[in-house]
Amino acid sequence: MHPRPLHLAFLAVTAVLMVSCGSSDEPGPDETAECSGHGHLHGDHCHCDEGYVADGLTCVVAGEPVIECGGHGHLHGDHCHCDEGYTEQNGTCVVAPEPGLDCGEHGHAHGDHCHCDEGYVEQEGTCVAAPVTGPDCGEHGHAHGDHCHCDEGYEEKEGTCVPQTEPVLDCGEHGHSHGDHCHCDAGYVEENGTCVPETEPEPGCGEHGHSHGDHCHCDAGYVEENGTCVPEQPNPVLPTYTIVPIMYPSGSGSFALELNDAGQVVGNVRSTVITGTPPPLIAYRWSEESITELGILPGSNNFSRAYGLNASGVVVGESDNNTPRAFRWENGVMTDLGTLGGASAVATGINDSGVIVGGASNGTTSRAFRWVDGTMTELGSLDGQGNTLARAWDINNAGDVVGSSKNAQGVTRATLWTAQGQLVNVGALDVSLASQAYAVNESRQVVGSAVIGATSGGSPIYNAFTWSDGTVRSLGTLSSQPTAIHSEAKAINASGWIVGYVGQYHGNASLGTAAAVLWVDERIHDLNTLIPADSGWTLLSAEGINTRGDIVGFGRFNGTSTAFKLVRQ
Repeated sequence: MHPRPLHLAFLAVTAVLMVSCGSSDEPGPDETAECSGHGHLHGDHCHCDEGYVADGLTCVVAGEPVIECGGHGHLHGDHCHCDEGYTEQNGTCVVAPEPGLDCGEHGHAHGDHCHCDEGYVEQEGTCVAAPVTGPDCGEHGHAHGDHCHCDEGYEEKEGTCVPQTEPVLDCGEHGHSHGDHCHCDAGYVEENGTCVPETEPEPGCGEHGHSHGDHCHCDAGYVEENGTCVPEQPNPVLPTYTIVPIMYPSGSGSFALELNDAGQVVGNVRSTVITGTPPPLIAYRWSEESITELGILPGSNNFSRAYGLNASGVVVGESDNNTPRAFRWENGVMTDLGTLGGASAVATGINDSGVIVGGASNGTTSRAFRWVDGTMTELGSLDGQGNTLARAWDINNAGDVVGSSKNAQGVTRATLWTAQGQLVNVGALDVSLASQAYAVNESRQVVGSAVIGATSGGSPIYNAFTWSDGTVRSLGTLSSQPTAIHSEAKAINASGWIVGYVGQYHGNASLGTAAAVLWVDERIHDLNTLIPADSGWTLLSAEGINTRGDIVGFGRFNGTSTAFKLVRQ
């Protein structure tokens, strides 16, 4: 407690005691000077002069005036009762501080007001969310910026949601109606009252056509190219061909699957060396109208087939059609290439460096392989797994390999294994459906087939495709063969010429309607139109093409399955 109030109380008590003493018979301290000369006696006490105070019967100099409780209150025992607006502090009444603000979690007190975070304002000493300026909208909607989002069946009029007068739009799952139009989600646009995926801008088409949706309608004599109508190029002048049958004189049946630039051809033929009824199909190499049967591997059943050969005439293929075994044939010697740990393997391609590719069992499934100098190595697959189906079909002289493997979704996908060790998903004509690659040229152009849909019975429909620089393009089918709904591209040469077939049944051109075809500049041509109509031939499938444009495949010659070679003139 402050000493001044205590001193004041003490003096008051002392004065009472002194007065009591003054009433006794004892004389004062100085009876010769009344009240010490600074006042006069008044009864039993002194009335002191200004500046003096009574101390018993003596007037003494007064101390500093004592202001009780700082002048803004009064002493109450040992503390002060302060006036309104004042509070006791160290025995004195001082001005009470303003009450502190709380401001909440979105600001802080600053003197007698709040500093609020962005987007908040002070309201009754607390930071609250700043109101959004905008229309009132009424009870059937809410403000959104400078306009209203109205409930279903209501539309905005002059800042208020009122019942719609126009029919309510459905807009679909990717937007909502707003008056007479749709508010669509990002990436969607309104089309006929429904939110649909936003499409690429329509093509310009140029002065010789006009846009129609996502393509051009071009004037006569013009065709669309990269979104513009350009002059139509005349059909390429196709070469003339001489057809050569590849078979024994008996004409018992043969198939051609590949040829090299030297004109050598491989496939399989009904054997005249190995007996049987009918004679078994055995791998051969044909050159200058002479057939060399390659035989079978020891322990194989009576079947073999040659799929590929290189510039040196080295041949690869399979022996045994129950448990196939991959072989390499050179100068009359057939060598078993082994497997990846399982029982079977097939070799399908070889380049001029002697590197061989194909598919081999690892004990669980068939995997794509590369074989170099006696060592077979697995190539991997798009899904990164070691127990899913993968197969290599072809290799170019740069070492790029193509085939198929499973992607992460378990769908078979055309695959490119580059010479640099990259795995490339070639893609498909429908991103959810299967594809496979059969051949690659030195420019890394890839061809194969991909599923585009299904028949009414649920069977997949395949179309041939070509791929380069990351783009897949369909090669289509022959309009002149409407029942041949499938097509496959089997080989491509250095000039980008592609061969294959269109057929009524996928994977078997020997059944139903089929035709061997050639694509030049991605335009399809029926190879049957390039040979005499009375030749006795129906060309069913083209399987290989060399640099100069010679083509091999198989068809029916006078009713017998026969390999052919089309020699470009």
